[in-house]
Amino acid sequence: MTTQSEQHAASAVARRCNIQAASLDSLVGAHPEALQQLYEAGKPADPAELGDAPRGRLLALHPTAGVHMATRPLITAIASRWMPWTGNEFDHGGNSGTNVVLGSKVWRFKAQLLPSELDGAPTLALTYGEKAFGNPWPVSALKDELRAAGPGFAIGPMLLRWNERWHAVLWFGLSRANPQ
Repeated sequence: MTTQSEQHAASAVARRCNIQAASLDSLVGAHPEALQQLYEAGKPADPAELGDAPRGRLLALHPTAGVHMATRPLITAIASRWMPWTGNEFDHGGNSGTNVVLGSKVWRFKAQLLPSELDGAPTLALTYGEKAFGNPWPVSALKDELRAAGPGFAIGPMLLRWNERWHAVLWFGLSRANPQ
């Protein structure tokens, strides 16, 4: 027999993620709140499950959430045709890597499990502020967070540290380049 508080907690978890994702591509243009629900229901992404060079996709811009239906076609077009960022490459072991922009490796990051800036639960965080990386501002003030959203793909927010706080800028995802 479950207590009333246990039933309430189970109900809250069930309501927390009411969307299912078949693939990363199916999430392009999704509402940021739906993406956040899916993210909060996930477990920290594992670079090994994403592969050495996962493909990246822009999913949504966080500041446009209030006018989502008006901006969704633009987000979908940018994500499909005009996005210069094509994904990441993880170094062996998955503890660091680089972004791939227009075919070039740029903006090194450190990958580690950290508490999420959104909900405090564990997440795979990609941080760019290491002095040794030499990333320019604003890249050095970015933090990407990733949680598994389905087999072979993960989603999360890109955050910018500004005025001593983290601000969600956009939602993105990575998927295994060659699904197994």
